[in-house]
Amino acid sequence: MDLTREQPAAALSDSDLALIDALQRDPRAPWAEVGRAIGVSAPTARRRWEHLESEGTAWITTYAGMTDGLVAALVQVRCRPGTSDAVAAVVQRHPRIVTVSAQTGERDLGLIVFASDLPGLRCILQRDLGGNEDVLGVRSSIMTRVFRDGSHWRAGALDPTDRSPATRGLTGAAPRPTEAAMLAILGALERDGRAPTATIASALGTGDAHARRTLQRLLESRRIVQRIDVTLDQPHWPHSLALWMVVPASQLEDAARRIGELPETRLCAALAGGSSNLYVIAWLRDLQDAADVEAAIVRDLPARVIDRSLVLHYYKRLGHVFDDARRRVGQVPWVAADDRDAALER
Repeated sequence: MDLTREQPAAALSDSDLALIDALQRDPRAPWAEVGRAIGVSAPTARRRWEHLESEGTAWITTYAGMTDGLVAALVQVRCRPGTSDAVAAVVQRHPRIVTVSAQTGERDLGLIVFASDLPGLRCILQRDLGGNEDVLGVRSSIMTRVFRDGSHWRAGALDPTDRSPATRGLTGAAPRPTEAAMLAILGALERDGRAPTATIASALGTGDAHARRTLQRLLESRRIVQRIDVTLDQPHWPHSLALWMVVPASQLEDAARRIGELPETRLCAALAGGSSNLYVIAWLRDLQDAADVEAAIVRDLPARVIDRSLVLHYYKRLGHVFDDARRRVGQVPWVAADDRDAALER
């Protein structure tokens, strides 16, 4: 099987990467701050970003954080031969199954599930997945802590010591935003990561000042997380290596933090309820780098890799859906309209 790309995609320019880096630090930063960080005017920064968005080259992904009781699960699915695409087409429509990928190794599909609670997760695993006649097996672990995810990633185009723009802190005590407020704002930001304050206020049914404060507290507490994602069809980091590892429990946190500091690390999460207690996804520039990157990840650590996989294709990544050519073609929001309305009624 030849896993190399037939034709390299057009590379993101240095100015594109700088803009992505600036927005990754604060996806809702004012355009004046973004422009200042990359040395252009505010209108130019905005125009460049709108072009990247319209071309499907980069976009803002907004999702629920794990600080609010969310249950995140890593799921491996085995399918009847020849049915993986069909199973993926079904499960990617499920709002709580936020990521669906085709992978090498013991599993046909790798999933990430965000459930509101354990009973909800059980229903997804046993009913929605296990009830599919083309699914032969389901294995799952729960992510108990995420040490690094895509919101921490940087393109490396800006000086890492320059932290501007940055999330603006708020002073003074304030009530914790309610679940209804969180869902209303998350639903709005899933549709538009830079939704105007007036849109957020309308979703909450409040004034602009209250909406601005509520949003900022949700972002600062990471109950809502935002990040910049780039097209899968690009040559900078076209491949993903997934590693399942075992680390002594007493050394897990230190090992995870050190792995999370590596620039190749895209995701590093502690697991419970399976044979592995640490899961890592690393980006690769070339498939030939897989062994070297794995060696760098475990170097000088009490970590043993018990399984590894290459991601062949993302059908869906944190709600965003991709076609066979790896182009973003749609989105399945985690917050459905019914969820928002029910929460607001409460």
